[in-house]
Amino acid sequence: MKGNLLCLVVIAILASALVAGLFCTSGATDDRCSRCPGNESKCSCWDFVFDETSTVRGAGQVSIKGKFNDPAVASKGWMKGSGSISFESIRGMSKTGRIVDFVQKSDLVFTGGQLKNRKRLSLPPYYNGLGTTVSERFNLSHVDKSETDIIRSTNGSNNTMLYETALAYEGLWAVKNEQGWFRARNKSEERYSGSFQVQKRFEFNDSAIK
Repeated sequence: MKGNLLCLVVIAILASALVAGLFCTSGATDDRCSRCPGNESKCSCWDFVFDETSTVRGAGQVSIKGKFNDPAVASKGWMKGSGSISFESIRGMSKTGRIVDFVQKSDLVFTGGQLKNRKRLSLPPYYNGLGTTVSERFNLSHVDKSETDIIRSTNGSNNTMLYETALAYEGLWAVKNEQGWFRARNKSEERYSGSFQVQKRFEFNDSAIK
């Protein structure tokens, strides 16, 4: 690349994915589990573990995206822009029968350019199928941000979602939560444009709801 165009400099990238214990469980009757191809009469569930860690530091073009899809939990999002970035993250998902756990944590520092994102977390079984989602978007010229996301689903009446973030930024940041899929039963949305410090926490737990 020539002139003053920024070059991507990655000092450290550490990524590992482990899919472990991938097997069928005999005699399972949980219809929320995926059936085992070619052996549907004897087993009905896939059990697995996925873990990923990443560390990225440098300057240049940034493009990150990913998603998880499962009947019990879902996460998707992307982040892109150009500038100087320091980004550390861990992400993991485990499934044993109908029990699903999803965790992701990240620390982000970005300066000297423009960075955009879209992100969505979903817990479809929440409150016996009412469902809940948390969505985030931003368009920033500077940000120092730490975030933790946890989703756990055990059955139709024992589900938890936690979204917790703290950030200082210049630009636009917005967050929304909804319960319900077509006509949201409960909904809230916040949007801040300028220079802000924000701490935000959403927690959904239906284990005490009868």
